[in-house]
Order: sequence, then C-alpha cells, then structure tokens
Amino acid sequence: MRKEMEEEINEIVRELYQVIKGKDVTNGDSACAEKHPEFAKLKNELLLLRSFTDTLAKGDLSSTINLRGYWPGALKALQSNLRHLTWQTGMVASGDYSQRVDFMGDFSIAFNSMVLGLKDAAENERGYIAELEKQQEIIRESERKYKFIAENTGDVIWLLDTDGIIRYISPSVEKLLGFAAVELEGKNSQQTTLTFLWSAFQKTTTDNIQWHSSKVPVIVEEEQLRKDRKVIWLESSISIARDQAGTHIGYIGVTRNISERKRNESLLYQAYERKKRSEFFNKLAVRNDINDLALQEYSGKNKLHIPKDFSLLFFDVDTVPGVSDTADNHYHKQQLVDFLIDILNKKNNTIAWETDIGIVVLSDFASCPNHKERETELAESYVAYIGAYVRNIHVTVGIGNYAEGWSGLANRLNNAKTSVRIGKQVWPERYIYHYENCGIYQVLAPFAVTDGAVDYVHQMIGPLLPHPNLLETLEKILSGLSFKEIGTQLYLHHKTIQLRKQRIEQILNISLDCYETRTALATALQLLKILKLG
Repeated sequence: MRKEMEEEINEIVRELYQVIKGKDVTNGDSACAEKHPEFAKLKNELLLLRSFTDTLAKGDLSSTINLRGYWPGALKALQSNLRHLTWQTGMVASGDYSQRVDFMGDFSIAFNSMVLGLKDAAENERGYIAELEKQQEIIRESERKYKFIAENTGDVIWLLDTDGIIRYISPSVEKLLGFAAVELEGKNSQQTTLTFLWSAFQKTTTDNIQWHSSKVPVIVEEEQLRKDRKVIWLESSISIARDQAGTHIGYIGVTRNISERKRNESLLYQAYERKKRSEFFNKLAVRNDINDLALQEYSGKNKLHIPKDFSLLFFDVDTVPGVSDTADNHYHKQQLVDFLIDILNKKNNTIAWETDIGIVVLSDFASCPNHKERETELAESYVAYIGAYVRNIHVTVGIGNYAEGWSGLANRLNNAKTSVRIGKQVWPERYIYHYENCGIYQVLAPFAVTDGAVDYVHQMIGPLLPHPNLLETLEKILSGLSFKEIGTQLYLHHKTIQLRKQRIEQILNISLDCYETRTALATALQLLKILKLG
C-alpha cells in the first residue's frame, strides 16, 4: 500500500515537472488525474498558465486567461504593462515625447533616456528643417526675382562654357535680337548669327593671365545683326564664371543695346566737327588774302579735300517743314540746318559750313566760258540733292562771282549773300540768283544797307509811296515805253497814262522829261525794290 502511494506521488511529481520543464506537453488524461480530480485541475491550470506565458513570450498580447490568483494576476499585469508600453512606443513614434516608463527597472531608465534623446533629436531636426525651409524659401524667392529680372529686363544675361557653347541665355534675347532662347542654348556661339557672343568669347579667351585672375569685367562693343536684319550696337560686360570650388567653368556676360548712346556719340562728334569746320572757314571768310599753307595744314589734319578752284554758293533756308517761324522753333530750325550741313559735306567735292545767316557751300569748279550757266546748273543739282533728303523745304541760293583760287574769298561770299538778298526782293519767282546777273543792283546793294538809302527813297519818291498805281506807271514810263504800250500792259487808255504822268510830275514837283531826274527816280525805284518800303 505504501509502495503504491510512493509510486503514485512520484508519478504526480513527474507530471508536474513535465508541465513545468517539458517541451511538448499535452493535456491528456492520466491515471493520477483520473484518480485525483484536484490534481487534474491543478495540472490543467498550470498548462493554461504555461500556454499564456508562451504566448506573451512570443509577443502576442491579445490572448486572455480566465484564472485568478497571484501567478495569473502577475501575468495579466505584465500583459497589461506590455500593452501600455506598446501604446507608449506608438505615441513616441508619432512624436509624443512626454511618454515615460516606470515599471520595468533598468528598461524604464533606458526607455526614458531614449525618449529624451529622441525628443532632443526631433527638436534639433525641426530646427534644422525650419532653417532649411527658410533657406529654401530665400532661394526660391531669389530664383523668382532672378527669373523676373531675366525675363523682363532689356539686358541679355548669358553663359558660355570654356568651349564657347551657349549654356544659358535669358529670354530677353528675343526682345533684343528676335531670337528665342531655345533656338540658341546648347549651340556653339561661332555657329550662330550672334557675332557679339563669338567676339566676346575670342576677346576673353586670349592668353591674358592678369585678367583671368582679376575680378574686373571686360567691356566689348560690337555691331549685331538682328533677326529682322536691322543692325544695332551692343555692349557686353564679361566676367569669369567659376563654380563653388572656384574652378573656371566659362564666361558670364550681360549685354545691352547701346544704339541710342552710339547715335548720341556720333551726333556729338558730328557737332564738334561741324563747329570746328565752321569756325575755321568763317575765320577765312572775312579775308581776301588766304594763306595756302594754312589750308594745306588744315586739310592734312582733318583729312579734308580742299579744292583749288571752286564755285561759291550761299544757301538761305526759307521754309522749315511743319515749323512756324517763332522763337520757340528756332531750335528745330537749327537742327535742320545742322542736318543739311552734314548731308552736304557727305557729297563729293563739297565743303559746307554754317554762317550767322545761312549755309556756305564750296564745290569743285574750274573756269569755263559759260561758267554762269554751269554754276546755275550746279546750284540746281544741290537743291535737288537737299530735296531728296528733306521734302517741302524751300531754299534760295546765291552764287558769288567766279574767281580762281582762294583770293577774294570774303568778297565772293558777300556777293553771294547780296545776290540772295537782292534776288528775293526783285525776282521773288526765282530761287537761284547769280551775282553776275544782278546788274545795277551790284552797285545799289551796298548803299541799300545804309540809312542814306531810306532817306534817298523818301526824298525822291516818298509822296508816291501811298499810291502803288502811280509807282507802277512811273516805272513803266522810266523803262522807255510809249503811252500806248503802257496802256496796253495796264489795260488803260493811253490818255489815262498821260494824265497819270502829269499827276506824278505835280506830286513830285519834277519833270519826267529831264534825263538826270529820270535816272534819279529809276535809282530810287530800284532801291525801293531792295528795301521794300512801299
């Protein structure tokens, strides 16, 4: 009996050890379990605890156990803590660094330290990201500004690599030159029609070590043909392009249109040359004893052909198209005069300059028997030449008396001016007047500019000035026509002409049959035409 009991106790112990230490245990019935129900219950609970513990060990926190007591309670508490730790880990993963663990000893310390480290790292990362975003926004804003400038500025920004390939050119190139940027980028600058780029590349790729090591840009000016075949002037400011490491990667330039500046520079130069020429020849124009040596010296310095023999023409600009004769428009008239002088000086064998009252032109001309007719034709060709440049302009031309060489220049110029002054008054239907055709007016003209001329006219025919019909009749009588011929011309009866003659004699208290009186009256009438007192 005792031996059976010992064997039974040993069997119970073996089964309990098997539950606690065995690897594979089934919940099959045993003789002891059948014989002792309490043992069977204990064994079953141990197996449940074993299974629950094994599930926890594998990380499965979803299982449940329906047992009570210290050991099941401890396992349930561990399961609950692990579930809470899992939730806390998820919260930490989502960025909640306030989670702390205080139930697992050293693990709690390590976990809490890790969370604090993650918090610091996250804050540092947020700061870094914030700074990075700030810098990126600055870069984006800079790029927006740069793009706005590049697309809207009149200047063209470009980048050539060390082989002369166009790596970038701003969209403004289309506005400046008519080419789209996509047509040019990636092409060799030498193979495009943008000659200014190739010139700039050649200028900067010369073996200039000093410039390559300096930061001073190179300035290149170049004429450029636009896509529409118009030619403009460009100025390029070129600098060395380097990457962040300081390596030379090419050439960067900014190109702008300087056509207006070039035009102004040309106008300034032309104005300077025009003024210098006028000053030189106006000094000569008051002299009759010209030094040929001074002419040769001036000709050599200014590369100007100075003729040995010439025709002297004086141009008086009467009408400026679209400009009224007021003080406010004198500036515009001066612009026209300057333009006329410039185009006249471009004509072969011509020297033109401005005086205080008009334009003087010297044109190569050799002596010939019919020089008056030839000089008149020459003047007509100059008027036509001017008319080809300026429409609706009216000029009168005075031709000075012809003389060989430069001696008597002052007299010739004065005579040309006189012929214009006389011609405009006496022959208003013409526009070219030769001094040698002025006849008696050559003698009267110098006297006409004096106060005595006015006094003389008033003395001789002053009482007739209010009577234009009598002045006209007097001129016809003095010309030697008969009363009948005068009547025919004036559509009057010859007796009416005779009566007018008598009235004239009564008003002036003279006799028209006296030769000296007729000569004096004729002189007064010619002076009147010059003076235009009537």
